[in-house]
Amino acid sequence: MRWVIVVFLFFLYIINYADKAIVGYAAVPIMEDLNLTYAQWGMVGSSFYWLFSIAGIIGAALSDKVGTKKMLTIMAIVWTISQVGAFAIYSLPLLIFSRVLLGAFEGPYYATAISHVSKWFPPERRAFAISLVNCGSMGAKLMAPLLVFIIHSYSWRVGFGFLGSLSLIWCILWILFGREKPKNPITLDESQEKLPKVKWKDVSKVFLSANFILTTLAFFSAFWVLSWAFVWMPTYLTKVVHLSPIQMGYILGGIGIFTGLGSVIVAAFSDYLLKKTKSFRKSRVVVAGISLILGAAAFFSTTIIQSTAGAIIALGLGLTFVNTMFSIAPQIANHLLPERKGLASGTLIGLANLAGIVGPLATGFVVQMADNNEVLGFNYSVLLAASILLVFSLIFLIFTNPDKETIKASTLVNKQAEAN
Repeated sequence: MRWVIVVFLFFLYIINYADKAIVGYAAVPIMEDLNLTYAQWGMVGSSFYWLFSIAGIIGAALSDKVGTKKMLTIMAIVWTISQVGAFAIYSLPLLIFSRVLLGAFEGPYYATAISHVSKWFPPERRAFAISLVNCGSMGAKLMAPLLVFIIHSYSWRVGFGFLGSLSLIWCILWILFGREKPKNPITLDESQEKLPKVKWKDVSKVFLSANFILTTLAFFSAFWVLSWAFVWMPTYLTKVVHLSPIQMGYILGGIGIFTGLGSVIVAAFSDYLLKKTKSFRKSRVVVAGISLILGAAAFFSTTIIQSTAGAIIALGLGLTFVNTMFSIAPQIANHLLPERKGLASGTLIGLANLAGIVGPLATGFVVQMADNNEVLGFNYSVLLAASILLVFSLIFLIFTNPDKETIKASTLVNKQAEAN
């Protein structure tokens, strides 16, 4: 049954990311239809994340209370309403409202999905299982050719409505066949009917620790790149790389396959290291940190590569390396606060997703400041994203060590046992 759960969450992640990505695929038609500037389009891209972070934290924490299956059901229903509502959008304010609503109810998804998967897999298998679910994020790019075809053959509103119908179908099947947790608990904490009590003082210590803060900053930089890919990469491929809309759709599909397979391989290697070394620093921090640095180097190279094929390969490699952080970072957060996995990963993802607010806005202004030189403007936006990624990933790699928290916790348990 646990692999059925993975399949369910994989397909919902495809819908989740397609919901985000379609606004990029439809950027040119929407901008022409609603007569939007690059700066206004940056606001549209940013608006998706205005409530994303706070809703992600609250929703993920709430999933610990009401159950992850129920939370996933509620989210899928609202996604349907928001996307089908595109048929009523004929102005910038309505478009922004639709994106804000969708973002608010997509915010808790990833943390809730991670918490759900954690109920079905032991720690040494979770990164691999989560990476399979996370493949849905790149699997959404496999839908790019279909979505681009629908957008350009019918309209962008039909494309949005199509995704709304998919989330409705998923929701019905999930209600019928989804399950909250296995009959036999995977770990001791899952065997408890009620969550153990955790004092806010203990929680705040985790959230204010260097390990959590540095992991959040590195994840923030990864989300900056991801938001650029969602909102701006389709336009970048058509305006700078000079692909046609249909070519762009197929290229994004190919990048999705490449990125998904690559991230699964890296996640499996991270799990192998954890099982062999029992060290979160060696298996999670070092693997993720090096991957992010390689991703930054790949994005830097796109600004100097002249060939179309070279630019596409560099983008694919960059996204592959950056995407590894999405299966590893939540594992670090959950390791630091195992009693509240939903709250830990939800807070991490919610804070990191603030990049989704700032990134698209910054990109819009950078591109628009270049006036008619769109190539220069987009290259500056890539350099900005790659620089942020490089700086935060270096700091993360050098100074983050979750193993120290494990040692402190073990010492505290031993002292309490001696006292008793």
